[in-house]
Amino acid sequence: MQEGIQVKRKGTLKKPKKRTIIILVVVLVIVAASAGVLVFLGLRGGQSQRPGQGQSQSGFPFGNMQGGMQGNMQGGMGGMMASEDMVMASGVTSVGVTEETFEVENMTTALEVEEVYVTSEMVVSEGDRVLKLSESSVQEARKELEQTLKEAQLAYRAGSIEYEQSKITAEYDRDSKLLSGQQAQAVYEETVSGLQTSVDRASEELTAAREEIAEYQSYVNNDSYRDYFKIDEYQAIYDENLEVLMARMEEWGVSWPQVTGQGSGMSSGSAGMGPSAGGASGAGQMSGIAAQAEGPSADQIQVLASLYDVLEENRKDLDQAQSDYEDALANASFELQTLELQLPDLEKSLSEAQKAYETNILQAKLTYETSLANAASAQSDYETAIQKAESDYENLKEDWEDAQENLALFEESVGDGYFYASGSGTVLRTMVRAGQSLTSEGVIFMYSNPAEMTVTVSVDQADISKIALGDSVYIQSSEQGSFEGIVTAIDPVSNSGSRTSVTYNVTVQFMGDSTSLGANGSVTVIFGMGTGTMPEMDRNGSGRGNGGSR
Repeated sequence: MQEGIQVKRKGTLKKPKKRTIIILVVVLVIVAASAGVLVFLGLRGGQSQRPGQGQSQSGFPFGNMQGGMQGNMQGGMGGMMASEDMVMASGVTSVGVTEETFEVENMTTALEVEEVYVTSEMVVSEGDRVLKLSESSVQEARKELEQTLKEAQLAYRAGSIEYEQSKITAEYDRDSKLLSGQQAQAVYEETVSGLQTSVDRASEELTAAREEIAEYQSYVNNDSYRDYFKIDEYQAIYDENLEVLMARMEEWGVSWPQVTGQGSGMSSGSAGMGPSAGGASGAGQMSGIAAQAEGPSADQIQVLASLYDVLEENRKDLDQAQSDYEDALANASFELQTLELQLPDLEKSLSEAQKAYETNILQAKLTYETSLANAASAQSDYETAIQKAESDYENLKEDWEDAQENLALFEESVGDGYFYASGSGTVLRTMVRAGQSLTSEGVIFMYSNPAEMTVTVSVDQADISKIALGDSVYIQSSEQGSFEGIVTAIDPVSNSGSRTSVTYNVTVQFMGDSTSLGANGSVTVIFGMGTGTMPEMDRNGSGRGNGGSR
């Protein structure tokens, strides 16, 4: 082994390398000068052939093979079934190319390359050292990935708590929506009732104020209080009693001082009457007659005095009624003025209540319908919220797991400061040099990979519609026998410049081990075969009924 290249077997933790298959199409023309034989590749110069048609065996490089295959197909040998859709085309094999890349992701630290051990055309094996990295850059990258892992782990733990909280919140929201939906009708009716009550109350207050205004206006403008307090009735009683008193005073000749008890005549007369009442009856009678002749008697004055007392009570009643009347009238005027000042506010309150009713009834209806809609979607909203919470939680978990795998991949791939080849082959090109930096997804070198074998053939436009991506095909080599393959690409643009013979490139990848063929090997691809086993052909084209590739 060349100096500087050592073998290190990798563990199972390393991620598979990305492989880019590069098709190397080479037209191999071998001129056998000594034999004077020109070998032509392909059917009709590389174009597709249908069984039983085309040029003769002398013009076909594998004429015996064609005849043998057709014979076998017609006879059903080896389980191979001929089909009307069967198409054959020839081409040369191409070996795939693998790009070795640095697979560690999400790393900003640049790894410094100190030495590169491989060069072009060097043969490497899996596990060979390819390059050496500086110890300081490896340590710095490791710190970065460890910090990323720590942050991802903390985020995952916090996300776990948040996930549980999200589930509780989602359940609460769902239950709240369902409960709101159940209570929506009652809430709507209660809201409508409350709005109507506000309107009714404002209307009643306005009506009451207007009624009071009308009542007080009747008191003030129509003098209704006069009847209420019986002013005229008390006045009539007073006037009637005064008239009676005045008539009796005039009839009996009694003066106001005598009636009111403020004159001396009443007291002297009374005094005179007092003693005379105890004398002889004759003398008393004479005295009475003399007194009547001279003025009113004491009894008359007493009667008039009593009548005067009644009149005084009448006057007091009249004065009280008059005072109450005047107070009530003044209070009515004040209340009337107050109510008239309050009336615009009451009218405004009613208008606002009616407006609020009209506006809020629509909002209440919307709330009612929204509650029902939310209740109907409560379960689906809950499931959506749970799915989002789970998705967020899983993303955090994946980030944490990716950070773990990324750090483990780093340790596995370059943890010891060296990068190793993941497969075997011949180096075609190196992409890094000493002193450069190795970054994520950066291509390090390319090498041929015999395990990735393809063949590209030209198919006539009359047959191209019979072929589809993913179709299974048989591949026949006169040297190495039969193989199985699969259609991996169909070029939609014709590769021929001829207007009469239009062909399209179809790429087929070998399945299984095809390393025995090597690059630039001539093969024939058979499309449209029925189910069965491809018979193996020997170098002369005779079918030997092989059960598979060898």
